[in-house]
Amino acid sequence: MWKSPAGKEPWQWAEQEQKVQAEGVVYRIEKTTRTVIYLKKAILIRSGSTKNYPIRNIKCTGKEEKINGLREGMHVRLEGMLVLPELPRNPGQFNRRIYESRKKIDFYLENPTLLEVKEQTFGVREVVEIWKTEMMERCEKLYPATEAGILEAMLFGEKRELSGDIKELYQAAGISHVLVISGLHISLLALAVAGVLRRLGFPMPVWVVLSVGVLAGYGILIGQPTTAVRALLMFFVLQGARLLGRSYDLLSALAFAGILMLLDNPDLVLDGGCRLSFGAVLGVGWYVSEKNKIFRMIGEKEKGKKGKKRGKGRKGGSAGVIPESIRAGWYLWLFTLPIMLDTFYQVSVVGILWNLVAIPLLPVIIASGGLGVILAGWNIFLGSLAGSPAYGMLQLYQEIGKISEKLPGGMWTPGQPSKPVIAGYYLVIFLLVLVEKKLIKREKLWKKRKIFLEMELCSMVLLLLLMAHPWQQREKITFLDVGQGDASLLQSGGQTLLLDGGSTSQKNVGTYVILPYMKQQGISCLEAVVLTHTDQDHINGVTEVLEEGKKGWLTVKNLMYPYWMEETEQGKQLKKLAEEAGASCKEIQAGDRLTIGKAEAVVLYPGEQERIVEPNAGSLVLFWKWEGVRAMFTGDLPEEKERELLQDLPACEILQVGHHGSATSTCREFLEQVQPSLAVISCALKNRYGHPSPDTVGRLKKVGCEIRYTMKSGAITIRKRGEELLVTESLSGES
Repeated sequence: MWKSPAGKEPWQWAEQEQKVQAEGVVYRIEKTTRTVIYLKKAILIRSGSTKNYPIRNIKCTGKEEKINGLREGMHVRLEGMLVLPELPRNPGQFNRRIYESRKKIDFYLENPTLLEVKEQTFGVREVVEIWKTEMMERCEKLYPATEAGILEAMLFGEKRELSGDIKELYQAAGISHVLVISGLHISLLALAVAGVLRRLGFPMPVWVVLSVGVLAGYGILIGQPTTAVRALLMFFVLQGARLLGRSYDLLSALAFAGILMLLDNPDLVLDGGCRLSFGAVLGVGWYVSEKNKIFRMIGEKEKGKKGKKRGKGRKGGSAGVIPESIRAGWYLWLFTLPIMLDTFYQVSVVGILWNLVAIPLLPVIIASGGLGVILAGWNIFLGSLAGSPAYGMLQLYQEIGKISEKLPGGMWTPGQPSKPVIAGYYLVIFLLVLVEKKLIKREKLWKKRKIFLEMELCSMVLLLLLMAHPWQQREKITFLDVGQGDASLLQSGGQTLLLDGGSTSQKNVGTYVILPYMKQQGISCLEAVVLTHTDQDHINGVTEVLEEGKKGWLTVKNLMYPYWMEETEQGKQLKKLAEEAGASCKEIQAGDRLTIGKAEAVVLYPGEQERIVEPNAGSLVLFWKWEGVRAMFTGDLPEEKERELLQDLPACEILQVGHHGSATSTCREFLEQVQPSLAVISCALKNRYGHPSPDTVGRLKKVGCEIRYTMKSGAITIRKRGEELLVTESLSGES
């Protein structure tokens, strides 16, 4: 959303991956297998030109030895290939461009060479960054790698050492918010700082100003993440109100923080973490507050308006059946549910209860971990002693995550709701609060009907149904863009079949492509995973899916494969994984049929007597019949096998082109027999095999077949609209 004053030219250079020069001040350095340099106050200069193009920030990644010697505060000029942060090529995939834009990073500079170091300046930020690095090194000396990574995220906002497994454990338990420096952390620190300063005898104006200064410094230390900036701005408003003797209004402070942050960076409106942070405060400040008022009014009605104030915890009557902390947690969960699902596609159901344990422990963890890191500068033993409570409680957090991860139903995965559904959800919440408040004021109606609880239950069911969106069309075929490989999901009648899942050009394709798509679509059960053969570009992502099947949120019912795979090493490994995930394993052959919802999958090849000498020649051929539409999938079947099968092949409308468009598949005779009207080729844009072959593309065009490519379009989804096929491309959204 932010428009650079540099205009469109740098954007065009990045799209063409041109070589440019970038100049700016180093404000952050990350070193892993490659060195990552972040430049602020950046300008771009095209090679051979003297014109400057100002941008916000730029991320430079390379391995050159000179780059490794750079330090924060240096003013440098680099030259490298300008590229844009990657857009997701599949539904549900991580959107790196939005992620970087919230940090004001407009471009990447790949493989830069160092041209010039002009000067080195040390501002507050650079000094704080050096001090933070030292603190993190102490943390890594005190704790094992896992706990050190968690504490670095909690104390310093650094997630580089935080493993994906830990993130998943915390998400399963519904406590992943403790890994982000948010309003909760800032509030704890603010209370601690203000309390210490008051006890030291400082007058109110002095400790207010000092607490603001301390928290501003902490904001610089943690790199000013959006959630913390929101909390800091609201804290500054609170302290300003104290200084001026004015009352503090939570929602007004929230609006003030939102306006300032959006003026500074409009791209934050697209950031899920920012929306969740503001949504949580709005939920507490308005929805939970209004619900508490309603329960108080109910209590007064039930007590005959005697005016007795209820104690904390239980509120008396039906209003006190549920403890206030649980009730508040439930309503906050309900209010933020659309934002969580829009961002993560699934949500922890047990998190409401686990947070009753996790949140009270958080101040102790932060205090113990922070004190341990500080004391470690003088004495490691003292630091370890002070930090031991934090270590023990982090172990408890992990055990909570492990229990939650394996709980059936612990995670609810309805998928990503549409924007109109989200708007309808919040409209229902708003109207319900208005109706309940008016209803309670009408005493006669209240005494006669007592419909409040019925309204609550009905509204909750309606809200959850809106998020489950059961009316969403789930009759479709999706060819995921996995680079050089294959992965297709066939959906019908609320059931799903995964056909292959692998890639040789993209690492962890199951974790980063297949599973995110399933979550985004609300797929928590696979009726069958069907494999065509044993090549890695068809199966390595399936291993990750089966591993995920060991967790409570995903059910894999069946793993099916050609009979000859049973004796292969890959087949044995996959069978073992499937059995551990609770799936049944089944050999399939020509003539076998499988019903998926309203569709039928028929195996055409290989037959029981077929002699298989190499995996491609044994590729399973699957015929999918779905609402009058026929689709054929041939794996990597070579042309000689296609010719042998000609008499047994039915015609189809949709063809997944064999062997990624290789010249040795999809022969002329085969195409004349099956007569497809739409062909999909799954391959990487840059691959060493030359896929798709111009000869294969020529043969497809010659028979009048429309061709779609995942390398150009991203994921390709095919639905039926009336008698027509509706084709949607992930990158363009065009049909």
